[in-house]
Amino acid sequence: MPLKRALNLVTIRNAPLAQKLELVRVAGYDGVGLWLDELDQAAREPDGLSRVRRALEDSGLIAAELCYVGGWMYPEEGQQASVRAQAERAFRAAQSLGCECVVAPVSTDAGDLEQAASDFAALCELAQRYGARVALEFLGGAQQVREVRTAWRIVEDADAPNGGLLIDSFHFHKGGSELADLDPVRGDRVFLVHVSDCPELPRQELEDGDRIFPGTGVLELELIAAALVNKGYRGFFSLELFNQEYWAADPYLIAQEGIHSMKRAGL
Repeated sequence: MPLKRALNLVTIRNAPLAQKLELVRVAGYDGVGLWLDELDQAAREPDGLSRVRRALEDSGLIAAELCYVGGWMYPEEGQQASVRAQAERAFRAAQSLGCECVVAPVSTDAGDLEQAASDFAALCELAQRYGARVALEFLGGAQQVREVRTAWRIVEDADAPNGGLLIDSFHFHKGGSELADLDPVRGDRVFLVHVSDCPELPRQELEDGDRIFPGTGVLELELIAAALVNKGYRGFFSLELFNQEYWAADPYLIAQEGIHSMKRAGL
């Protein structure tokens, strides 16, 4: 079964949004990962978001994800209103662009996991008003929610029909997850997969800037992908690289090498 490939636009961060969409189309991806800060900038211009949507429609690309809603987990006292406003802004933008999946990274701090599940359920309830699904992203460097098992517990306990997981191969490795940790996870509750590779470094030393093209590092990406597909995952595999060397290079060459590397790595 052919996989659906997307390019998260942070991978070619330093090009204008319209140019990035065109580069993604020409390189041959099926979808694109958008960022809220760029959409906020577009929205300041007359008819800005409508023009982004028309550009997506003209390119034939699907808006695979919108990054991201932060601060929703363990919000500080007095910050609830601003967190909600940011989340609504993201869900509204996603709705206007036909994007079903909004990324919600976990807090890097530790707290009560029952509260985390309640916070996630509330976020999903808000998202449902806009027809959005929320993909909880565990972070390999977080104090508490750094691997699949804990993230899945939050999703299960929240019990929101539009709440699911984002599996990021970099965070999967950095946080110490193993393939067996995916066993209890339902394939239909995985909403998105971020892919990247990384060099052979101690996990605690790895940073987002160490992400490299699939197949050029130590991660067993094909095994992760196969495990998810076998569980029924049918969503996007989105290439997300925060590599400064790639940002300094020709964005078209990076986009093109990105999809070629995904294919060579079995994605």
